[in-house]
Amino acid sequence: MANIKSQKKRIKTNEKARMRNRAVRSELKTATRAVQDAVAAENGAEAYAAALAACRLMDKAVSKGVIHKRQAANRKSGIMMLANTVVKPEDIAAYKPAEKKKPAAAGTSKKAAAKAERKKAMEAAAKEKAKRRAETEKQQKAAAKKKAEAEAAAAAEEAAGEETAE
Repeated sequence: MANIKSQKKRIKTNEKARMRNRAVRSELKTATRAVQDAVAAENGAEAYAAALAACRLMDKAVSKGVIHKRQAANRKSGIMMLANTVVKPEDIAAYKPAEKKKPAAAGTSKKAAAKAERKKAMEAAAKEKAKRRAETEKQQKAAAKKKAEAEAAAAAEEAAGEETAE
């Protein structure tokens, strides 16, 4: 193990990068396999959509520095050539990209939006809890009233029993 503080840090950051790169490479393989499966099933529309998704992942991997841009270009070319063996012009025309997530309201961040959502959930939970508390209190009052009536009836019986005994 290294003795130098900067080297220890370097070891940690290298390990993090290695794990990230490994995950990205695995994701690329999965995307490529999806294209190959769609081509094997001769499903043109699915193959085209999977090929575009795989190409997008390749570009992201290049931007993160996981793979070289020329390697990504070669892989993308291979994927598209494979997909084009079953893709028809109708499949391309019918393709609709997946909808993007709506951005948070202007001037707010994802963090602020998540915080607002959590706050809303907490308020809803508090209302539900208050409802349950009111129901429980109502049941407790009814039980106390019933108990008081039972005690009063028992006291009346006892008093009536004493009067008959005299």
